[in-house]
Amino acid sequence: FQRNLEIYNSDERIPTPTLRGDAVYNFWRDADHVRGLWRRMPLADYLAGGADWTVLLDLDALAEAENEDWVWKGASCLRPEYRRCLLNLSRGGADATVVREFDTAAGEFVTDGFTLPEAKSQVSWMEEDTLFVGTDFGNGSLTESGYPRTSRLWRRGESLEQASELFAGEVADVSAGIYRTWDGDTPYDIAYRTPDFFSQQSFLLVDGQARRIGIPDDAVFRGILKGQMLFTLRSDWTVDGSSYPQGALLSIDFTSFMEGERAFQVVFEATATTFLARGAVASTRDHLVLNLLDDVVSRLMRFELIDGRWVGEPLETPENGSIALVAARDDSNDLFYTYEGFLKPDTLYHSDDGGRDARAVKSLPEFFDADGMTVEQHFATSPDGTRVPYFLVLPKGFEADGNIPTLIYGYGGFQVSRPPSYSATVGHAWLSRGGAYVVANIRGGGEYGPAWHQ
Repeated sequence: FQRNLEIYNSDERIPTPTLRGDAVYNFWRDADHVRGLWRRMPLADYLAGGADWTVLLDLDALAEAENEDWVWKGASCLRPEYRRCLLNLSRGGADATVVREFDTAAGEFVTDGFTLPEAKSQVSWMEEDTLFVGTDFGNGSLTESGYPRTSRLWRRGESLEQASELFAGEVADVSAGIYRTWDGDTPYDIAYRTPDFFSQQSFLLVDGQARRIGIPDDAVFRGILKGQMLFTLRSDWTVDGSSYPQGALLSIDFTSFMEGERAFQVVFEATATTFLARGAVASTRDHLVLNLLDDVVSRLMRFELIDGRWVGEPLETPENGSIALVAARDDSNDLFYTYEGFLKPDTLYHSDDGGRDARAVKSLPEFFDADGMTVEQHFATSPDGTRVPYFLVLPKGFEADGNIPTLIYGYGGFQVSRPPSYSATVGHAWLSRGGAYVVANIRGGGEYGPAWHQ
């Protein structure tokens, strides 16, 4: 118990980076800052192992000063300076948040800045003095799920009631809204309707008019890079006489697509064992990086657009573990990702070339002695013939005599995959004491693409 408590309270954690311009932002909690510190430092200092953070907001001090139970729910900052940010603060951790404008140069909230009362709001910067905002505007403005049904254009100096409606979904939708996304220096205003958890309709706003982006409702719109629209398919799709398979990542010139072109390029096509992981696509200034699961083990590929075609190459990464894309910049080729395995603690890697020649910059210590422990992958065959993978983590000195206490864990839902992961407490409290540990990758997850979930 005492050792587990020490592990949970340990400051030996990687300060997860968020890239904004030439700075790394991080939200940090520890025993002395229970609610947390929002802070930043120059990227070069972070890569050099610096510890001199500039604290932008002390949430514990704010909660005490305002006598509120504030919980951090993230920040949305206006590019390219990232000086003005919209902070989401929750009372006690509720889904509903209070939105307040913050000046990162001054280190304080903006007097008479944009603010929203507590609600399940959706806000996005359009320009410094203009927001897209969806919130509780009163009767009929929310969906049955309690999220915004409409999105309005809110200009600085206007009351919220004066904001003009631009887009609306249906009451039965989960949510609807508008956000601004960027391809280099080119902005796109995208409206969306989410009829249910696994479908979405996207629209391009042009001169106040919403033009439907005609991809399947269950496809995942991935954004626009180098003028190319990217999206993945959850179902097979036949359009204009061509068929595209479930799980594929497709690309097409966005302008041509909106004018009726339907000749898609298949950037990635799933195989019997290899699929795009969840949160699997990141883009830098010049590259598209894909995180793939190959029999539930991660590997990365990097693509570059050459003469209108995406050309890919595998990236050299640590083997037999799990990789997560953490942060990327669209104005440079900086990319961060983490790697971990059942017996290998989390390590943060950085590349300034879209994933190529990545180097380890920060790592967790080994919280338990893994010497002599082993990891195996096996497959169980279900009654319908499906091979279901599972990982078996074995203690030092393991003998298959039927007497090893074994803890079995499995989860299958919401397309959530369970690749190898490092658990210091499982290692200390179970493996080190002679137990075996199993993680079963059961159906309902995302290990083998949409069909594995469906």
